[in-house]
Amino acid sequence: MFLIRSPHFLTGEELSQAELLNLLSYAEKLQENRNHRLLPDTPLKNKTIALVFEKPSLRTRLSFTVGIQELGGQVVELSGNQKKSEDPEDTIRVLQSMVHGLMLRTFEHSTFDRMIPHAKIPIINGLSDLHHPCQALADLMTLKQKFKTLKGLQLTYIGDGNNVLHSLLLLAPFVGVDVHYACPSDYQPDAQILMRAQHRALLGGARILSFSDAKTAVQNAHAVYTDVWTSMGFEKENEVRLEVFKNYQLNLEILSQARPNAIAMHCLPMIKGQEITEEVAEYKNSALFQQAENRLHAQKALLLGIFNRYHQKITNQEAGSLWA
Repeated sequence: MFLIRSPHFLTGEELSQAELLNLLSYAEKLQENRNHRLLPDTPLKNKTIALVFEKPSLRTRLSFTVGIQELGGQVVELSGNQKKSEDPEDTIRVLQSMVHGLMLRTFEHSTFDRMIPHAKIPIINGLSDLHHPCQALADLMTLKQKFKTLKGLQLTYIGDGNNVLHSLLLLAPFVGVDVHYACPSDYQPDAQILMRAQHRALLGGARILSFSDAKTAVQNAHAVYTDVWTSMGFEKENEVRLEVFKNYQLNLEILSQARPNAIAMHCLPMIKGQEITEEVAEYKNSALFQQAENRLHAQKALLLGIFNRYHQKITNQEAGSLWA
């Protein structure tokens, strides 16, 4: 039985190396056997999971909804405009009286910090201003499928030092992937997250290197990754960002500096002509839509790992704290 020790998945740091690698392998098995009954029963059967969206979503909404349903669970969905403003401490206590788990897509990561001390059900971060760990799971799965291994790969990220880069920094080097990144000076990744990522890179035997120039950063890369220049919540900065990031576009010239078989990556949605050209988006080695599909499979593996452990705790425990 595949188990994940932590009841929550907020930054990705909750997973050990073995758990992360096992999750990726299990996700591939789930993908291969999607149309067959790989699991006679699942810990999500007759469970209801709340999906709460304070930010709009396509991939997160679809992948969690379909994934939970395929694992025998039910979904109740709430959007930001469907509920009143409420303290996170109160929200989680209401939710856990009615549902068995929560996936939250929110703005401030501190929302999770305020919920956790009161949480008696699993909480999964579907995206916050600082982290996008579910996306990183799909990205690692994509790299493994493309190159058959993770150890020794070089992933180069160019663009905004945002939540997507943070999650790549925390998870990819931890399993042996070197990460090079090139961001404008005022748009670097968070210093504290970078410090944690550097420590984890040592544990994974990988390196994290920063570059000021995109062309230099992509030299010898197996994969070149970018994201939108203006993330949700920063729309007022759009005009300034268009000027600042103009030399960080993922185009064929930049991609040509990487390895001949290098893949192009993007978490989507993309704005063609800004952070990525249409030629690269439609390029033969583009992995954009494979990444999107892998959100489903990676998150199903994540859900199974967490809820297998959750089910085991519920079964074995008569009293006391659930997570003791």
